[in-house]
Amino acid sequence: MAQQHITTTFTPDEFDERIAAAVERTIRPLIEAAIQPPSTPKLLTRQQTARFLGISLPTLHDWTMHGKITANRIGTRVRYYQTDVEAALQRIKTAKN
Repeated sequence: MAQQHITTTFTPDEFDERIAAAVERTIRPLIEAAIQPPSTPKLLTRQQTARFLGISLPTLHDWTMHGKITANRIGTRVRYYQTDVEAALQRIKTAKN
């Protein structure tokens, strides 16, 4: 099989622009992926969680103790993942209907 040769003439500036564009197309997605912060679920305080659910802090405590909602202890603090709170709210709404 014979090799084909394609000859094209570029000025040095055109050559530089084409190389830069090719590198840009290859590297840009890698850079953007590297600088995107990992998506971590938002943590809510007890007060934020109670407000979100429309309940009091004692009720939130009871729901946590009875397993209706999952709490996470971070050091001495209690936090709730917003995704867990939304899921619990959905379960509670479904149970009422």
